[in-house]
Amino acid sequence: MSTNLSSISPPMMPIVAPGSGLAPVAAAREDTDPSTSAQVEQPERGGRSDATSEEASKSPSSREASSERAQQLQDQQILRQLSARDSEVRQHEMAHQAAGGGHTGAVSYTFQRGPDGRMYAVGGEVSIDTSAVSGDPRATLEKAETIIRAAMAPAEPSSQDHRVAASARAMAAEARAELARMEEDERTEAAESDDMESDQSAETESASSVDKSGSSVNDADSRAFSSATGPQPLNAVQQQLVDTGVYTSLYPSGSLVNLQA
Repeated sequence: MSTNLSSISPPMMPIVAPGSGLAPVAAAREDTDPSTSAQVEQPERGGRSDATSEEASKSPSSREASSERAQQLQDQQILRQLSARDSEVRQHEMAHQAAGGGHTGAVSYTFQRGPDGRMYAVGGEVSIDTSAVSGDPRATLEKAETIIRAAMAPAEPSSQDHRVAASARAMAAEARAELARMEEDERTEAAESDDMESDQSAETESASSVDKSGSSVNDADSRAFSSATGPQPLNAVQQQLVDTGVYTSLYPSGSLVNLQA
């Protein structure tokens, strides 16, 4: 989706081209009969003033020259206004484009022909992409901030520029909220992952303790078995019998005997 950033300058005098209905400075009235234009009526009882007499005595060529001079002054005023307006409009739109980066399009101007035949820019607009970046709130936030800068870049933003900036601020607020939700989800997932790792570590340690305990029991059983099956020491009586030779005569070699007391 795209919208337009427009240039509307502060109120200024209307720019009126020649022949558009703006009346030039009024010239003296021309008589229809040239023969009477040269005649000057004599004042009666004081009559007309000297200024009126001079005005009436002007020739048609003088009045035409005065009218042309008035038109020239008017044209000069119009050209000054058109030139100032053209410069203002172009600077306004260039500011939009420079701040908008790759999100702005080409400039579209509205022109007016001046008394000198030249075309002057009296209005303009720049298109700008105001759509959100699908699935990427961080990129959407960056884009919204760029749109705001582009809309407010001119020295005197227009009402349309303010509307575009307000829309971009709303888009930025939505993107920030989405980012906050995503970060909260990431924190929750990280906490759950840590809990799972802790549980697995506890299970591993418990299994290791069981193995060690079983090993200790087996060692004790082995030692008990060795004690039960290994040679047992002779008591004092048995040792005396062996020493005197009685044991050998009672139990010749190869016989089985229980040595336990």
